[in-house]
Amino acid sequence: MLSAWAAIKIVIVIIVLSVIFYFNMPTQTEQTFGAPRFGTEVYWQDIIHEELSQRDGWESLEKEHRLDDGTRVDLLFPEQACEIDWANKWAEGVGQSIYYGLKTRKAPLVILLAKKDGWEKYRDRVQYCGVDCWVYDTRTQEWTDKE
Repeated sequence: MLSAWAAIKIVIVIIVLSVIFYFNMPTQTEQTFGAPRFGTEVYWQDIIHEELSQRDGWESLEKEHRLDDGTRVDLLFPEQACEIDWANKWAEGVGQSIYYGLKTRKAPLVILLAKKDGWEKYRDRVQYCGVDCWVYDTRTQEWTDKE
């Protein structure tokens, strides 16, 4: 038989998981014919890879480059190791790109995916950390800020 404390813990876990599940569900306005309106990071990684790999000098641009420890660089440029993340996940992008840069001996780069206005503060934070940052607007499918 469960103690009262164990039963309370189970109820709390169920409530927390329910809240997480509820807030991670796409809303009606985020849906377009059953697909998320803004796509996934992997979707945009494919779009960006396709566009950039057609440019002179970047034909060898590698997507999902696997490192010796099993981690994967989103895009490996000739001179940069890139992490692609949603703008509000800028800090994760900074950490991962620095790690990838150290492992590959290339400069870190973060590509932020902007799906709404206000992305500038995230770009500024990435640049404050000394990491190059490009911004791709998923609404217009255009580069908003790119060196």
